[in-house]
Parts: sequence; C-alpha cells; structure tokens
Amino acid sequence: MFLIEGHTDAVGSAVSNLALSDRRAESLALALTEYFGVPPENMVVQGYGEGELRIATDSDEPRNRRAVVRMISPLMNQIASAE
Repeated sequence: MFLIEGHTDAVGSAVSNLALSDRRAESLALALTEYFGVPPENMVVQGYGEGELRIATDSDEPRNRRAVVRMISPLMNQIASAE
C-alpha cells in the first residue's frame, strides 16, 4: 500500500493550495497506474496544501512544491498485528 502526498508552497490562498496539492497527488497516482501498473486500490491519495512545508518560508520556494510516495504497508501490518 502506498500513500501519495501532494504539497504546495505558501503562496496563494490555503483553499487553492489544498486543491492544487490534491491535483498534484492525483496526477502522480494516475501516472503510477498508467505507466507502472500500480493498482489504484493499492494507493491512498492525500493533498496537504501548504501544511507541511519542507522549507519554512512564505515565498514561492520550489522545494515545497512536490509530490511524495510513501510505502505504508509495513505500518499497516504493525497496526493489524497489534489488534
């Protein structure tokens, strides 16, 4: 299972940044499905907007505009075995 995250910089409104981060994450998930055959049911897609800046600044820092893929299967297995 994979968590696909979308992030933005702090420029613009929080609402538009959240929508942009959602689209960014959705685009990456679509590419993973189309080009690499990752089944959509194996991905959780989440936009975080400007909520998790890599570089704390109000400018248009490009390193804050990103998409991230995290493998969360091991975490899910730990939770399942603890129950």
